[in-house]
Amino acid sequence: SFCTLLNYQYTTEKMSSLTGAEQVVKTLNEGGVKVMFANPGTTEMAIVEALDTVGEMKAVLGLHENVVTGAADGYGRMTGKPAATLLHLGVGLTNGLANLHNARRAGSPIINIVGEMSTWHRKADPLLAMDIEGLSGSVSKRVLTINSRSDVADQCNEALSASAGIQSGASRISTLIVPQNVAAEKASVSPEAQSPTGGYGIPEGSAFTTSLQADKAIGDNTSSQTVASAITALNEGSKCCLFIGGKGLWAPSLEIAGAISSATGATLMCENAFPRIDRGGNLPAVHRLAYFPNDAQKELQKFNTVIFIGARVPVAMFGYDDMISELVDYNKQSIIEFNTHDVPGALKHLAGELKVDISPSQAKKAKLPNRPKGKLNPSKLCSSIAVSQPEGTILIDESLTSGGSYWQASQACPQFSHLTLTGGAIGQGPPLATGAAIAFPDRRVINFQADGSGLYTAQALWTQAREKLNVTTVICSNKVYQILKIEQNKQKLSQTGSAAMSLTNLGNPDIDWVSIAKGFGVEAVSVKTCEDFLREFESALSRDGPFLIEACL
Repeated sequence: SFCTLLNYQYTTEKMSSLTGAEQVVKTLNEGGVKVMFANPGTTEMAIVEALDTVGEMKAVLGLHENVVTGAADGYGRMTGKPAATLLHLGVGLTNGLANLHNARRAGSPIINIVGEMSTWHRKADPLLAMDIEGLSGSVSKRVLTINSRSDVADQCNEALSASAGIQSGASRISTLIVPQNVAAEKASVSPEAQSPTGGYGIPEGSAFTTSLQADKAIGDNTSSQTVASAITALNEGSKCCLFIGGKGLWAPSLEIAGAISSATGATLMCENAFPRIDRGGNLPAVHRLAYFPNDAQKELQKFNTVIFIGARVPVAMFGYDDMISELVDYNKQSIIEFNTHDVPGALKHLAGELKVDISPSQAKKAKLPNRPKGKLNPSKLCSSIAVSQPEGTILIDESLTSGGSYWQASQACPQFSHLTLTGGAIGQGPPLATGAAIAFPDRRVINFQADGSGLYTAQALWTQAREKLNVTTVICSNKVYQILKIEQNKQKLSQTGSAAMSLTNLGNPDIDWVSIAKGFGVEAVSVKTCEDFLREFESALSRDGPFLIEACL
């Protein structure tokens, strides 16, 4: 029709003279980025407008930048694809760095868009000027400052490419720094000429075999030697540990790892701070590495060989008086590392070389704990969550000291996804739950949350309310930084001094979680017994929208 023709002509003209901001949104969208978590300021307003003019990308507001970056991490862990963040200058980026650090350790793909002063204004050293490139470099694989409108599409594509590949322990974060005048500037260019090349991601499942062939073609047999060494070690059975990370812990790759473990007798193990593992149902059980270095070292050093696929070789979280840094012994053990982005492909290739049957099998059935009764304590709280969580749950675990028994209590749960604090920067739970719920709105998200850590990013509750997300938050309310009490004891430090007590306790005044949640638009209750908790928890799981339960321990 005539109206359709007019609309087509308008759209064609509009897209052939895109602003820099519109080109950013268009290029990222065509490269697979469908969500932008944002806390914008003056220099980012053109990007905000572009979200409307270009369309097709969901915009989600976070009330603090650490909510924004943590939500992007949760989205990336669940989908394997990047979300974008929109941050205001260096100050906004700085506010979000803690959860970008966690995302870096998790290997989560994220595209940061950070506004910058107009190119001609930087020399004046305005009050908000900062070293954005330096700050970005601490967490990013690639940092790109777009100083010219003509470079926008190419540098956006470069950011997408950098976030696609992964090696164990490497960052998948790209940061685009967009000056205000570049965002506003228009250019008459063909949209076809600026389309992304090939979209997002690297094929999995066959890429590992392809890389082996490429190595051989240039006379490098490193990858083949790694495979051969791994097969020899796996045939030793109980003397070997298969240490899996990344997508190797996602179903169905975990089933392949379990089949290799069952066929060879090798122990299947994962990091203590894993980004995501699919658990329960018929999936194989995995041994979780101990947290404290002395215990972790004992667990790992009983093996002749440890094979790492998709996980970096772990080291101690902190350096204590026992002087333990490395958890494996490079002099006495054989340490084999698969340096590949294609963890599923590596596992499939190993299974093929070992002639292992990888058809789904029935895992040994664990038993759910009994429904607890009486006054709540940490162990009973863990059991109460485990006996009630539904199939398909996404369990965000920042329970810290209160959740110590949850891993064992949840062995027999219906299949679910379990995400933890990866980089040690607390305040990850509420944002991570928010991003996971945006990624999978039909799955129930449970945020199992320590009270002190939850206060870092409580603003995420508002985003959950605004977006009507199915997130049930369980606050472990012990009114103390219990992990610091444990550290004081481990380091043989006094816990009775006025400073020691004041800086590790959360009372005087007590924190009112019910009022905090309701102030952000989330219904909430406080409970003290198992019976009350189970009633409120199961009720919350049965209805739509966010809910918070303060579990008084």
